[in-house]
Amino acid sequence: METRIFARNMKLNSGSEEYVRKKMSRLERHLREDADAKLELSRTAARSQTERFVAQMTVTASGATLRGQESAMTLHAAIDKVADVMDRQIRRYKGKAYRSAQARRAARERLMREDAGAFLADGADDDDGGADGDDGEIRGVARVKRFPMKPMSVEDAVMEMELLDHDFFLFRNIDTNECGVVYRRRDGDYGVIEPTAG
Repeated sequence: METRIFARNMKLNSGSEEYVRKKMSRLERHLREDADAKLELSRTAARSQTERFVAQMTVTASGATLRGQESAMTLHAAIDKVADVMDRQIRRYKGKAYRSAQARRAARERLMREDAGAFLADGADDDDGGADGDDGEIRGVARVKRFPMKPMSVEDAVMEMELLDHDFFLFRNIDTNECGVVYRRRDGDYGVIEPTAG
């Protein structure tokens, strides 16, 4: 696993870099060699002495993206905390990735049976001119996110959504090469929205 280290508002000495490498080697045991990791370390001007150093880590492995961010009073403590968070996430990812073939098939079949109409049935298409209390004002776009869309199965998209702890996830379907959205339904199941020609 290749780990890139970035420091903001501070300089890393060789001892700190060695400490980071030692901590990352613990994570490497669980990942394949082609995994990529980015660790951003920064010193903040926070009033709280307990949050002076921030460690943010992003790991990309087999198309999945795992993220963690922790803060602490010392640089080494922040690194320890984010390494623990990433260790848990990687173990969780591996547990989901290596489910039995039967469970994977069952999940895929259940997801494919879901219909985009189920999303509308959940109340997302209320055509009443706006939500309760809405003054009719159209708000502007607050943020634009761009990210690479590697083709993946519906099941992998659900796993990615769960790992990121989101309620929906936009992906490119490996079977159809079309963009789609997986989402968590109110009943706890998952749904898929797929485009059709208008």
